[in-house]
Amino acid sequence: MYIPKNTPPARHRMSAKQRAKQTKTGIMLAFLVILICAVWAMWQADREPKEATSAEQLLQHDLAALWLWSDDQMKSSSEGAQWSIRWNVTGKEGAMEELNKLFFSAEQGNASSMLVQNEGKTITGVIPSYGGQLSISLTQADSHGEQIMVLFETSPSEMTKKNRLLQVTADVSAQIARISPAFTSSMKVQGYTDNSQAIQRLVRLSDAKSVDHYEDKGTISDMFYTRMLQSAIMVENGKTANFQIALHKETNSDQTSLTIGVPVITGEYSANTIESQ
Repeated sequence: MYIPKNTPPARHRMSAKQRAKQTKTGIMLAFLVILICAVWAMWQADREPKEATSAEQLLQHDLAALWLWSDDQMKSSSEGAQWSIRWNVTGKEGAMEELNKLFFSAEQGNASSMLVQNEGKTITGVIPSYGGQLSISLTQADSHGEQIMVLFETSPSEMTKKNRLLQVTADVSAQIARISPAFTSSMKVQGYTDNSQAIQRLVRLSDAKSVDHYEDKGTISDMFYTRMLQSAIMVENGKTANFQIALHKETNSDQTSLTIGVPVITGEYSANTIESQ
């Protein structure tokens, strides 16, 4: 019998078991590729700048950082310092009334401690469970809604615990978010210091870069920017700032007061001007 030299080899058919095994291997390889891609994406995300967190998370993060940095610089530590936390709220018409009900209702047990000022546009009260004073002020009202300032101040006669302050600010933020998620926050801590190098020490702790400097008759004020804080604002010179430190030599007591603000120190946090349109 004649057999051609270039006869193609006979094709070998895979069994059902072999085909199933090959399919399973292919699926496992595909899954492995997907898993590697997911891990790579997560690693890349960690290397990228973090997205802006919610207003509540931002406040908690920056407050914890400020507590840590000020603790060694304050004469009475962070626990003995005076803390002020401020929320600027943008809400619809009637937002202030709703906030008053949330914080000063009879059910909360705080109605009797309320002080009403500015023709009802500022309401202040001591909230025992918070260990300090809360005030709500209507700063602007027009056809678009209301601008409201909520201010919490710790009691100067009580020591402030870190966890309690964090819990209070978390609770106030949560209550405000029920009315409007559109709010920003700021904070400051005040006390006395024995450290003449307090500013330099705080700069090292926060790895801050100078933005502005002011000095006049016993007062030194420095503004900085640090990546270790999540809040930030634009200041007059067009730069970004989020950390301000002020030292003031008191002539009467011969003590040096230390004030630290995030993102900046904003005066007395008062709301004396009420605008209506």
